Amino acid sequence: MAEGLGAAAAIVGIASAAVQSVQFLSTTVDDIKDAPDTIRNIKVDLQAIEPVLQSLEAACRRDDSPIDLSDEIKFAVENCSKACSNFRALLEHWMRHSSGDKTFWLDRWRVGLFGQERIKTFKGRLSDYKNTLSVTLSTATIITTTRQEGLMKEMKDVMLQQNENVVQKEIGQTGDARADIERALQEALAKHVSDEELEQNRQELVQELRQQQASNDALRQMCEQAISKTAYERIGQNIKSVKGTDQSIAVAGYINTTGEESNIDQDISDITAHNRSFAGAGVIKNLDFRDLRYAASPNMSKE
Repeated sequence: MAEGLGAAAAIVGIASAAVQSVQFLSTTVDDIKDAPDTIRNIKVDLQAIEPVLQSLEAACRRDDSPIDLSDEIKFAVENCSKACSNFRALLEHWMRHSSGDKTFWLDRWRVGLFGQERIKTFKGRLSDYKNTLSVTLSTATIITTTRQEGLMKEMKDVMLQQNENVVQKEIGQTGDARADIERALQEALAKHVSDEELEQNRQELVQELRQQQASNDALRQMCEQAISKTAYERIGQNIKSVKGTDQSIAVAGYINTTGEESNIDQDISDITAHNRSFAGAGVIKNLDFRDLRYAASPNMSKE
């Protein structure tokens, strides 16, 4: 109990710091008079993530908080704070020749020359952090709601299934984003520049793209956890990492079951069959492993 309270207090602290970091960056953008659109548009992303951070902070302050304080949550909050602080410093560096009333033409040129890829990467990281926390909050809210007494099972199942569908769509989008990040990273690695400032910018962009890869991975992991939790609430099964390789078959869950057997809760993970083998875990009835053997190797006789 004390450990849980300590973790919640830690999240409250770093979430509060992240909100301040977002607000400081927002003020910095406002202070750049006649700023290029690429910079002013960052405000949209900042305005989107700030209330999510505040909601997380409020949820963690509750004694009955439904939030599971995973490593992915801590990662998202801490790195959101760092990303905003670092980008604020980068903006100030870019705009170092401009006055409060006018953006110097050289600074506009610098943002256009250096800024497009780095701004895009920063916005992508903010989106990942926001979505990681949003998935956490929405899943916790739905699970808490569906556990209320008196809620019809049909309504409960609909709410949980809708959450699974939404999160599954998010997983698909993380895959698309991952491919874009990989392409951008390969392009940055392949660039050869002789100018010292350009080379420093290229190296920093590579580092930021790798950080975006990490934020993308954290979002995907959080989505997979959310689907697992939601499915367990709906069907009483939490099944993951079931693999069959090298002409092998692995099965898990309810196999050929009926009636009360299908109401047994199951939490199954890390089931592997390898090198012409079979693995089964769960509630299994009337399963002829000779059939599985034939399915894995169709040329093999059933005898």
